[in-house]
Amino acid sequence: MNDRAVRTLQFVTLQLVGAVAVVHFAVGSEQLATLAANGLLGQYLTGVVFERPRALLFLVSSLTILGGIVATARDHIDRRTAYQLGVVAMVTFLVGWVAWHTVLDHGFALSGGADQVETHTHGGLLDTLGSHYVAPLLATVGAATAEGGSARTLLGIVSKTLELAALVCLLVLLRVDPAAREGGFNLSLGLEYAE
Repeated sequence: MNDRAVRTLQFVTLQLVGAVAVVHFAVGSEQLATLAANGLLGQYLTGVVFERPRALLFLVSSLTILGGIVATARDHIDRRTAYQLGVVAMVTFLVGWVAWHTVLDHGFALSGGADQVETHTHGGLLDTLGSHYVAPLLATVGAATAEGGSARTLLGIVSKTLELAALVCLLVLLRVDPAAREGGFNLSLGLEYAE
């Protein structure tokens, strides 16, 4: 891949990773602001956070990603390490999303409380993708073209799509960016720089 193509891919990847960080910052800070406005932030941070960690995790992870972007731009982190950390972040978001909608039962498994009232099934990965990505995407697009639509659902769909696209771009950059030859972690996943 020539230098111009690598720079273009770096730019696209930066936009995708930045958008992922902004979405998670917006969702996390909105949820924490709502708790603060209702006088519940202290209660959340001293106990409920272990049952419902998403808001805080979203905020912290988004700030970490933005910090990583700045650190990489200032050459405090080499590109290979930055790409690898980006891959870890995107995989964590994607796996976390699947876990949240399956084994963690939307957080109810963390609280040890009563099961959530079932409005849909969690039959595994394919069922989760169908019920939490494909069906809401089709419903949201249909509702948006008619009247209304769920902005939160659409934001979730956009977030998962951005994360997956960023993951693919980061994996390609690990393989083709000459600046990613050295540094980083030795994961030996066949993603070494290709001459």
